[in-house]
Amino acid sequence: MRSSARYPSAVAGLDETCQVALLKTFLEDQELMELAQSCAPELVAIGTPLGLPRGLKCLETVCQCCNARGPRKTGREAELELARLGISCFFTSKGSIIKNLVYRGIELKAKLQQQGQIVVETFPHATKVMLFGDNVPPKNSTRSLAYWREQLPLLVKGLDKCLEQLDKNSCDALLNAYTGLLHCQRRTEVLGNAAEGQVVVPRQEH
Repeated sequence: MRSSARYPSAVAGLDETCQVALLKTFLEDQELMELAQSCAPELVAIGTPLGLPRGLKCLETVCQCCNARGPRKTGREAELELARLGISCFFTSKGSIIKNLVYRGIELKAKLQQQGQIVVETFPHATKVMLFGDNVPPKNSTRSLAYWREQLPLLVKGLDKCLEQLDKNSCDALLNAYTGLLHCQRRTEVLGNAAEGQVVVPRQEH
């Protein structure tokens, strides 16, 4: 998802057989809400932080809510757990460069839950590392898109006809949807605590 409706965000849907059922973009949150209502998915997986660290009410540096009782100043517990697993991520903290994205994600989660949707937070980079190891090319590298156009058809059925249309955002949307499907199949782990927002990642199966 993008931090602003000025830019298109990608959304993907998978059926229970891991066949791609939906792959498109949206601008306004209302578009996604209407899409979720019409498709009636088992759950919605959003690949952005959907909660704030303990004790914080916002991410604004000028706000004194960081002085609230027992604040967590260095990101959420889920993000600390990701770091301990060797998975890099942006910490959700005061002055975060992704604060507008976080605000949008939190608001969208609330809207979707109000209309009866089950929403989970995923993290596409964590999914990449858990499934393919820590040698996956960085998202902004020149090799990234070609790599995922090769790898995603190994996970998701029915991508042959739209491979050339995939961009980095739609690849991440597919990874979020795939993680959501794994969660429905009870093949995930949940990091963090519910008060701050938990992150769903694939369970490493040996």
